[in-house]
Amino acid sequence: MRRQERTHGARCAGFTLIEIVCVLVLLGLTALVSSRMFTNMIRGYVLARNSDAAVQKAQNAMQRMTIDFTYLRPNMSTGTASTLTYNMSLANTSNVTIAQSGNRITYSVNGTGYTLTDGVQANSLTFSYFNTYDSAALTSISSSTSIVGFSYTMVGDDTSQGLSQNYATRVMVNKVK
Repeated sequence: MRRQERTHGARCAGFTLIEIVCVLVLLGLTALVSSRMFTNMIRGYVLARNSDAAVQKAQNAMQRMTIDFTYLRPNMSTGTASTLTYNMSLANTSNVTIAQSGNRITYSVNGTGYTLTDGVQANSLTFSYFNTYDSAALTSISSSTSIVGFSYTMVGDDTSQGLSQNYATRVMVNKVK
């Protein structure tokens, strides 16, 4: 009788090969699903970080241009649909040109160029000039221009991520006389 119990106990003491294979398959599937979730989480974090950086760059560039354009004097400026040159200071000592070069908006002061922002879609910086708020947009500045509008599209540093955000505003010029 003891021998039967021992034999019965020996048979129930381990796992069968089918049980081990099933557990390994389940562990493999769990690892696959969790690695995909982890990869998607990392991609989402990187996309959010890059998107946030692009928005900050765009807002800084927009703020700089808005402040400068407040002091812009149309009769002392030249502007087309893609570039704008004006005197920055009230004393008319600094000549500034804003234009797009590749994926950057450049800010040149007396011939020395600086990057105002990068990550801009090629050929997306445009300027519009208005005599009144309700008037039609013009492609060049004139002495009667009272509002300058500008727009550009940010795509970020990594264009493969599909980030694309348009920025546009209008600024009342010549507020300080």
